Amino acid sequence: MLRTWLARIRGMFLRRKLEGEFSEEIQAHLEMLAEEHMRRGMTPDEARLAARRSFGGVEQIREEHREGRGLMPLDRLAADLSYAFRMMRRSPGFTLVAVLTLALGIGVNASLFSAYNALALKPLPVADAGGVYRLERWFERNRGNVQYAFSYPEFAYVRDHAHVFDSLVAASWPVGAFAEWPGIGTSDKVQVQLVSANYFTAMGILPRFGPGFAPDADRAPGVSPMVVLSHYYWQSRLNGDPGIVGRIVKLNGTAFTVVGVAPEEFTGTSQSTSPPDCWAPVTMQPRLAPPADWLHSSERALLQILVRVKPGITARTAQSEAAVLIRQFGAVLFHEKTLDVTLQHVAFFDNTEDPRFLASVLGIMLVVGLVLAVACANLANMMLARGAARQREIGVRLALGAGRSRVVRQLLTESVVLALTGGLAGLVLSYWTSRSLWLWVMGILAGHFPDGSHMTVDLSPDLRVLGYTLAVSLASGLLFGLSPALRFTRPDLLSVLKDQGPSLGDRLRRSRLRSVLVAGQVAVSMMLLVTSGLLTRGLLRSRAAEPGFETRTLYRVMADFGTNTSKAVARQRSLLERLRTLPVVSGVAQGSAPLLGTWTPPIVVDGVYGRTLGSYAAGSYMETLGIPLLRGRAFTPQEIEQNAPLALISEATARKFWPSGDAIGRRFQLDMNFLGEMKEFSVIGVVKDVRFANLTRLDPAHVYLTPKPGDFPDTLLRIHGDRRAALTVIRSAIQATDPDLMPSLFLMNMDDGPVWLQKIQVRAMALATLTLAGLTLLLAGVGIYGVMSFLVTQRTREIGIRMAMGAAPGEVVRRVVMDGLRPVFVGIVMGFAAGAGLSAALHSTLRFPGSMDFLYGVSFYDPLTFLGLSGFLLGVAALASAAPARRASRVDPMVSLRYE
Repeated sequence: MLRTWLARIRGMFLRRKLEGEFSEEIQAHLEMLAEEHMRRGMTPDEARLAARRSFGGVEQIREEHREGRGLMPLDRLAADLSYAFRMMRRSPGFTLVAVLTLALGIGVNASLFSAYNALALKPLPVADAGGVYRLERWFERNRGNVQYAFSYPEFAYVRDHAHVFDSLVAASWPVGAFAEWPGIGTSDKVQVQLVSANYFTAMGILPRFGPGFAPDADRAPGVSPMVVLSHYYWQSRLNGDPGIVGRIVKLNGTAFTVVGVAPEEFTGTSQSTSPPDCWAPVTMQPRLAPPADWLHSSERALLQILVRVKPGITARTAQSEAAVLIRQFGAVLFHEKTLDVTLQHVAFFDNTEDPRFLASVLGIMLVVGLVLAVACANLANMMLARGAARQREIGVRLALGAGRSRVVRQLLTESVVLALTGGLAGLVLSYWTSRSLWLWVMGILAGHFPDGSHMTVDLSPDLRVLGYTLAVSLASGLLFGLSPALRFTRPDLLSVLKDQGPSLGDRLRRSRLRSVLVAGQVAVSMMLLVTSGLLTRGLLRSRAAEPGFETRTLYRVMADFGTNTSKAVARQRSLLERLRTLPVVSGVAQGSAPLLGTWTPPIVVDGVYGRTLGSYAAGSYMETLGIPLLRGRAFTPQEIEQNAPLALISEATARKFWPSGDAIGRRFQLDMNFLGEMKEFSVIGVVKDVRFANLTRLDPAHVYLTPKPGDFPDTLLRIHGDRRAALTVIRSAIQATDPDLMPSLFLMNMDDGPVWLQKIQVRAMALATLTLAGLTLLLAGVGIYGVMSFLVTQRTREIGIRMAMGAAPGEVVRRVVMDGLRPVFVGIVMGFAAGAGLSAALHSTLRFPGSMDFLYGVSFYDPLTFLGLSGFLLGVAALASAAPARRASRVDPMVSLRYE
């Protein structure tokens, strides 16, 4: 207690002593500043005015301090903000650099959050979206097996027996259909969503034009076919024709009447970024998607069920009743599989609550957050340098009686105002870049969608994005402003005001904080540069990567053959026989589609457990794909028909499990259903290693099996000659053989589809990391340059002494640069280690057979990438350090000696 009172008395006498010496000291300082300005060419009046402005105005400081003592909190905040804006106007160069730095760091983070918000957080574009739930059916809950699909009879049963739902809606995933407009003379392929007739009324959607569906139209007998168009389709395909309501459109040959156009903001509820072109009642399914009968088949689980719970009913009560009704309906069909039925709040995109999705988003946000961390470190260094120039002003404020907390609050207010200004600029930058990137992505994806589909994502900022940007801005302002504020409010007042003893600039030159900040910036830059370098090397390799068989003329035939019945199998076989007779088709086979149709069953060989890739192959599968048979033989038609326990294996499988002998005739076991029920197979042939599962690497192990009876393996065909003409012939043949397949028919080119998709993934990852690395390197370079400029300015007198004593300019520059590069070396080593760890983590996933190698075989310790980028970063840091040092070495030594 006594010590505290003695300290207060000592402080009081110190302030009185400073008040007595204050005017003399300040006047001398102002005269010195005025002399310096006159040496630069100013008139005496201009020099005195500039000196008072650069010092901050002693009388103004005293007056502001006295006025601030009696202000209320809001008035103090207003005074702090006013002073912060004045300081920003006085240093326009510093303000511009700080705002641009923050705009880059915050803008990148806001852009990523906007994308996450658009996919995972934005509700459906319906009325009272928070009250809409989606029914989800759990199979084997402990394995996370969940789906949202229900059959129409299930929907009708729940609709007719439930007492807890205010409304119940069924909606399919979009199905393809051919649209012909007799009155307009156009035709194209469209995506139609089949919905219950109460779809629009239950979702609270009012059509822009027309009456829409009658809520009970699907229950009334003899209702004529009708359709509601999406706003996008109406505008893009029909030129916004205002008289479209009442016109006839033929969908798959059936005449439908247009009864409405949806509002522009409504993009459907299909859990997809590809919205439908139009909506039709689900009772029209037999005419739109024949031959299957959804309305009476309990096995055709192709509908989502959306519900609104009645007022006063809890979600848990509604969930319990829905589960009971589904179990009652499925007592025969699903009693062995269905464990539970739950209600889930509906988001725009599917699976956004999956822990794997959330973990991926968190990882990306952390990586992008490093850019903001570098920006904050950069600004912290700039604030340290700026604070050193303001040390007399801060000392005067403290000497006049301002409490430390008062000055800290003022300095933090300046930091927060800078951060909020940068956040606002970052938000504008985020909106502009997000829109531009989306248009760029759409340009890349053009031509790779199925006919009639398009993508839409609403990236416009909402309250969540604004709140996130505000929170990040405030956190950034506190992050880069707090440490300098605390540091500069602990000066030795007598030394500051009299320029005696070690200055704050001297302490900053030896500051560990400055070195840590520089090292941290360099470490993050190095880590991102290494990652982007490895991915870029992988991108270069991906251009020459081939699956090991020709894909430009290979097509996957997709169509709805109906349920797993003998009739559906017969239809598929009839189609295959017809395709084999076409002169433009050089091969037809059934089996797993390459790059799409593999799974990774556990394998046991001689008691040794492992994992392998698995695929199905039937008919002339290997010949059609072009995978050579190296040893042994292929499956016979009888073995395929009987689903014989035989297997073809890849070379890598033979080397891995039987390295010392021939694999032909050897046996192994597979866990086919991942439940521990093992099935034994015999090896009858060895085929060449290919990139079947992933284009990024050769299959580490692969077994090919005969398909199960009743399964519908993919149909693959290879064509020759002109592709467009060949596809026209194929479609005509399918139309003549089985016209009911045409609405669901889709021919996917393997080169334009999965091969292109896998190449574009590594391209996107390389571009993203390269952009982040470039931004980080730019920020780090600016930060190093700013710090070195400040340090060289503080050492101007020392440099003048060295040069006056005969030191060569080159030697001076070398010493200054080496001093500045010490934390850079530390940062490069840290970034080197972090980049190596991240690369090793990427490679560690390759022990799983189905994992993609985004580096396309580039080693995780690739010396060209690591050493080359280390030298590049060191060169950038050396240039940023050398520029201010060379400028100082060219100053006249006499001027340097007079510098303070």
